[in-house]
Amino acid sequence: MSRRHHGYVVVTLRAGETVLRMPAQLDVLVGAARPADRVTGGRLDRTVRALAGGFRATAVYHARRNLGRVGARGLAYDDVEHELGLSRTYRLQLAEAAHADRVVDALRGLAIVESVTVEPLATTGSVAVMATPRPDEIVAPYDYVRAREALETEPGDERVTVAVVDTGVSLGHAELQRKLLSGYDVVDFGLGGLDEETVLVGDSRGRDFAPTDDVGHGSHVAGVIGAQGWRLPRGVGGRCRVLPIRVLAAATRAGAGPDAERFGVGAITEINLGLKVAVDLGADVVNCSFGTPQSALDPYAPAPHEAVVGYADRAGCVLVAAAGNAGSAEPYHPAVDPRVIAVGSVGPGGARSAFSSYGHHIALAAPGERVIGVGRLSYRRATGTSHAAPFVTGACALLVSRARRGGVSPGAERVRSWLTGGARRSHAPPDEVGAGVLDVVGALARCDADLSPDDTWSPP
Repeated sequence: MSRRHHGYVVVTLRAGETVLRMPAQLDVLVGAARPADRVTGGRLDRTVRALAGGFRATAVYHARRNLGRVGARGLAYDDVEHELGLSRTYRLQLAEAAHADRVVDALRGLAIVESVTVEPLATTGSVAVMATPRPDEIVAPYDYVRAREALETEPGDERVTVAVVDTGVSLGHAELQRKLLSGYDVVDFGLGGLDEETVLVGDSRGRDFAPTDDVGHGSHVAGVIGAQGWRLPRGVGGRCRVLPIRVLAAATRAGAGPDAERFGVGAITEINLGLKVAVDLGADVVNCSFGTPQSALDPYAPAPHEAVVGYADRAGCVLVAAAGNAGSAEPYHPAVDPRVIAVGSVGPGGARSAFSSYGHHIALAAPGERVIGVGRLSYRRATGTSHAAPFVTGACALLVSRARRGGVSPGAERVRSWLTGGARRSHAPPDEVGAGVLDVVGALARCDADLSPDDTWSPP
């Protein structure tokens, strides 16, 4: 099945083109603005109306300086937002979704259009119910990456913010008490079915701010990074704060019944909007445990997260992404982007997990099999690169904390070098596990050696 949202087309205009005042998606979500029925007032609008019977349009991104100005978020973009195309990217909801491909073909022939595509979708896996685990099962993945040992020397910093861009979090869970910052919910899918095989459940419309998790996926990810340590080990990120950004709705397979396993599904524009919100709210590290396979994308369109990844990179924000669970070399986005730290999964012996996607873009690997962690209501077991990635994300938070104690604000490349330089070497090929398996103590030692180059350093 092609994972595309055929009711929506995403178009970016060329720099310098005149556009009518356009409401930002965030303002539409909260009812502070209504979608527009025009973009340029010219040929683009006439073309879409003729082929799709009409449309509604919003600006995908808000202006950074106006994030807090409800009703005016689509005004006053800065130079970086203009340069990267964020200020001129629009989402068109078509009256006749079946004609989306025709609309895209026609708009590609217009000189004012830089790029256009039917909106892609991204997905996550599910989180399984578990029997009572043994204590050694709970701590094993944390000890494998030496997380508990690392926290004895670097406890993390409450001023370091880690955004979990995902299905939301369990806001009342004991493990996440006093660890969460106020987040955002940007999901606005509507009600009912998404396509013939997928049915949305729970909260899938806008008009609320609470990033409540209807799947359990984001809660599990957040717990690996920031759990308090009641029944789990303390999160790898120690004292860091977690910023939940809900970009993925809950869904089940059609006909599966009310108690069916849920998974996360999200529109790329809403994911990108959530990523930009995270950056503009000051996230230092962002966990992206979702992905879209290359085969689901339009080959004539830009990479789905290219502009917003560039925006995060300019801001010095570290992006960490799950490699994907296809067990093949097919790349997943955003993990394949060279500015993103791509994380694969390994089992207890350090070999690549059979499901873990691979390729030369993998930076390193972490435990991703049967990880026990936070669930929607209690505790759950989860498997996948989605749950390997937050081990690395938590390590990034510790590295940022450590560097700032030395007066340094490291960018993504420097953090990547500490992670890969300190990784435990593996017998698996580099295209399967990158530099090796995460070693949080080793990464901190690399950080210390880099920040104090006159000191003699040897592996711990």
